[in-house]
Amino acid sequence: MSVREEVLDKIENFKSSVVSSLTEISELDVTCKSIIDQHLNDSNSLNSKSILKIQAVIDYMYEQVNIGNWKEVRLYLRKTLTVATYLRLKAHIKFSDNMSDDTIKEGLRIIDFGILFGCPLDAEPNLLQLCASCLHSFITQDEKQEIDGKAIVHSTFKFENEPYNSKVLDVIDCPSMENFFRNYILAEKPIVLDNCLNHWPAITKWQDQSYFIKLAGLRTVSIELGKDYTDANWTQKLMTIEDFIKNHIYNENGTTGYLAQYQLFDQIPELKKDIVEPEYCCFSDTNDPVDIMAWYGPKGTVSPLHHDPKKNLLAQVVGEKQVFIFSPQDSEYLYPHEHELLNNTARIDPRLPNFEKFPKYKNAKGYYCVLKAGQMLYIPPKWWHFVESLSVSFSVSFWWD
Repeated sequence: MSVREEVLDKIENFKSSVVSSLTEISELDVTCKSIIDQHLNDSNSLNSKSILKIQAVIDYMYEQVNIGNWKEVRLYLRKTLTVATYLRLKAHIKFSDNMSDDTIKEGLRIIDFGILFGCPLDAEPNLLQLCASCLHSFITQDEKQEIDGKAIVHSTFKFENEPYNSKVLDVIDCPSMENFFRNYILAEKPIVLDNCLNHWPAITKWQDQSYFIKLAGLRTVSIELGKDYTDANWTQKLMTIEDFIKNHIYNENGTTGYLAQYQLFDQIPELKKDIVEPEYCCFSDTNDPVDIMAWYGPKGTVSPLHHDPKKNLLAQVVGEKQVFIFSPQDSEYLYPHEHELLNNTARIDPRLPNFEKFPKYKNAKGYYCVLKAGQMLYIPPKWWHFVESLSVSFSVSFWWD
């Protein structure tokens, strides 16, 4: 059996799950549904013309899911995109001359597009991720490049004077569950936690940026480009993790690139094996799963002063970040944006506040800290926080109700 046949055989094993998911897209229009039914139920019907038809379904679904508010997109549209991506991948491999690295790269690009704009199927939530793992295992070692001489340079940052109206946030050593619940969750009080991440494989593995290239360099992700999301020139661009690392993590003279608030661990489950969900997240008011987000970027990335509705444990894995935190009671002193889309974001820059423009900021009473690798910061719901990377940085946030 050739490598191409072996890959096709492994991907074909998911067919029954995909077929059973057709009930999840029953609202699909007749034309798109007939194309999917035909090629999913009869693999022999796949031919060179099928690629054009399947790609047309993907393009149409992409157009539909990008009309209006993302939160209001009908799930069947995104699930159709996932199913069509599975068929597009099968056709791509079937009509490739061989399983060259270029063939695998294109296959991973097809998969990641489906993950980014589709959504999990009930019958097999990890369908596309499993397909990606299958393909990635056939990449030659030469493609798993390393970055030579690119060690993480840790910050030597120190405040010469305490920032205006802010005091140093307390640090405690790995508190008991009872202590954390009573004194910080119930009290809605921020705190830095030390020695809670020592058992994470990521603490050592992620110090080497080549690790990300080896494990996931060919995977496509969405990168934020610009000063921060309030900037008029801010935009987003799809690129591979390898290109992001080489062009943004170590390129201090170009446009700032930031993989921010990104569901990286859902897209690439292999990375999730390197972290452990903190036990403190068990103090939840619901049975909803914890939202796990990645924050990866060079020195100088900024998240403007803003607040989130959920409890937040921000785990610092690589590098250091400077963080300012303010109570919800200080909201009127922080000058939130009036626009509906930015009303959870303030106009104050606590590093260098403009008192002429924002005089009431003098009444605010904040906290600050330099969050070091191996530490976690607990941010209660609705507490304002400003975050700046002081070095190349990788953080993981855990959000829960």
